[in-house]
Amino acid sequence: MSRHIYTLKKPASWAKELWREALPLGNGLTGILIPGSVGREEITFNRFDLWEGGCDRAIPDVTHAIREMREALDRGDYAAANQENLAHALVEKGATTPVDCPHSVGWLEISFSPSTVFKKYRRGVNMQTGEAFVDFTVEGCHYRREAFVSRSADVTVLRMTADTPFTATYDFRLYNETVESETTESGLYRASAEGYTSARVEFVGDCTATVDGSALTVTGADYVILIRCGSHGSHCALDAVMGKSYDELLKDHIALHQPLYDGMTLELAPEEAFDATNEELLDEAYDAEASPALLERLWRFGRYLFISAASEKGNPVPLYGLWHGDHHLAWSQYVANENVEITYWHTMAGGLSYAIPPLLRYYTAKTEKLRECARQMFGTRGIWISAYTSPGASGPCVPVSVILNWISCAGWLCRHFWEYYLYTKDETLLRQEILPFMREAALFYLDYAVEDGDYIRLYPAVSPENTPAGHTGVVAQNATMDFAILKELLTNLLTGMAVTGLYPEEAETFRALLGKIPPYMLNEDGAVKEWMHPDIRDNYHHRHLSHIYPVFPGTEITAHSQPELFEAFKQAVRLRKLGSQSGWSLAHMASIYARMGEGERSLDCLDVMAKSVVMSSLMTTHNDWRRMGITLEWHGDAFVQLDADFGMVNALQEMVFCYQKDALSILPALPARLGHGSVRGLVFPEGTVDIVWTEDGAVTVTVTACRDMDTSLLLLGRETCRVAFTAGESKTLRLTR
Repeated sequence: MSRHIYTLKKPASWAKELWREALPLGNGLTGILIPGSVGREEITFNRFDLWEGGCDRAIPDVTHAIREMREALDRGDYAAANQENLAHALVEKGATTPVDCPHSVGWLEISFSPSTVFKKYRRGVNMQTGEAFVDFTVEGCHYRREAFVSRSADVTVLRMTADTPFTATYDFRLYNETVESETTESGLYRASAEGYTSARVEFVGDCTATVDGSALTVTGADYVILIRCGSHGSHCALDAVMGKSYDELLKDHIALHQPLYDGMTLELAPEEAFDATNEELLDEAYDAEASPALLERLWRFGRYLFISAASEKGNPVPLYGLWHGDHHLAWSQYVANENVEITYWHTMAGGLSYAIPPLLRYYTAKTEKLRECARQMFGTRGIWISAYTSPGASGPCVPVSVILNWISCAGWLCRHFWEYYLYTKDETLLRQEILPFMREAALFYLDYAVEDGDYIRLYPAVSPENTPAGHTGVVAQNATMDFAILKELLTNLLTGMAVTGLYPEEAETFRALLGKIPPYMLNEDGAVKEWMHPDIRDNYHHRHLSHIYPVFPGTEITAHSQPELFEAFKQAVRLRKLGSQSGWSLAHMASIYARMGEGERSLDCLDVMAKSVVMSSLMTTHNDWRRMGITLEWHGDAFVQLDADFGMVNALQEMVFCYQKDALSILPALPARLGHGSVRGLVFPEGTVDIVWTEDGAVTVTVTACRDMDTSLLLLGRETCRVAFTAGESKTLRLTR
């Protein structure tokens, strides 16, 4: 077996929701889920642009709500500020926006009646090639199904093989009622009532087919099924590949998929450790702790999943990626008070910068509506972004204070866009899209901030999604995260303005605002306060860790730059209660601990995740559906949320490498359990780094520069040496832990 292949001993088994444990395949535009059933398989087909239910409405002037909330906060009446609030004003005027939900294209149903019981069952995915398989035998006959979603042709390709000819029936059912359909001896065609979604299915190979109602009954031992889903009539891509074999189509697909997957690689266990199935690795973690093999598999799966959901031509990657088997799912939109961001944390260091421009385009396309939100809701210039958006909804979607009174969504997103510029040096995109977007975000803060002596106040304010201790509502003031994001945004904006020469007349205004940001505050426990106000006490029973932003995902505070304050941020994380965490928050906490150099604590978080929120498919859930007490309890289902999968990718990368301004930190948070391993192709703004470490303490570091640089090298958090490079130069250093 290969480290790139994960296998399972059983088909998907989650009652009534087999899609949760299905094999996910995708090309960034089309995603499919294969449960792996023997007798009655139902493969789900999803498409990136199929959303329904959302719309934008005109936003009335409700700026009086902010004035009233400020008056209440000025007199210390937090209850009134939470009652007479912005959410109430918008609901009263019917101005909240229905948000879209994704829906499936439909389902390919395969019916097969084995002559007796099956044996030797296995299913799995080759993540390096993006190909899935389902294997079993019946009375000595070996059956195999293989599938991939072509990145080159945007066509789903399935191959059915057996030792002897077999008979199966195939039917494609669309999500919407079918009004146009056709069944011929070579294929099936379905079109939706709106004419928007359709599917064309063609059978190619040595097989015979007969029409059976709305389906085809096919007999053969080796044949291929080609399926194209999308807008009605958009099936020319299928015609273009009709003459190609399965292997030819797979080769074309691999040529695009594998370079993305192999662009960076992390190895933590020997090859033979990957003979274990997902069930075996998870059972071991449940009984004791996550093995290096499971940790590597989770890293590979998260990277594979992201690549399979992200395309230059598609939407950003949502919480379910391209994989959902139900409709009107909770949190299926773009939730950007943590979840969108955690999805993308790993991308730049992982060499997946191609995924950031679609994220930028998604939000910049909404600029006019975002300006209306800022103007009509807050009375400011610039843009305000709701934490909840969808392709068809850009306004105030969720009428609750925790969403509507959070002001820093745009600022947080700007971090990703600025980081993209730092790594790619794409000055054209910086000038045309990134810097104008950052300026819009900064203009909002400029008008929203209230001067208070030497400093500014940001209020009303929410620290996502926490409620201060002793309070009954989330609305407060001076959320630490808001100031941290504002400081980062203004610093980067001013740097970008100097690089491009844009907006020179506004530089002094933004610089003055930057100078009025108050210093971070500590509480009675020696921890950084979540709200920078003496009247507000911290609440440790919460999953969000928003106020840790200056350390992670930000880079403002490091152990070397401000060691005492850095320790206060550490204390703030340690005080968070385990039972209040969710899957994604544990991944966030793991990333924070790794950034803080605490590898063992970071690994503890991943151990908890392996015991609680990782399903056999390796997809993650919001909380532990088994109620074992190590995550928060949710009154309802354990919703699928893939952001935890992506967050684990980042946490493991942070353990082995961190770029810190003018320093390269090597193995900054390596836990003892990962005593040997290697990473190749990690990216930082000036080049790439490869690291190999062994049990005896030897560390080999190879740095390849794409630009001139002079940097410090840190090993295990300690400065080891300073190295200068010229563009194109590569150096290998041998160190000892």
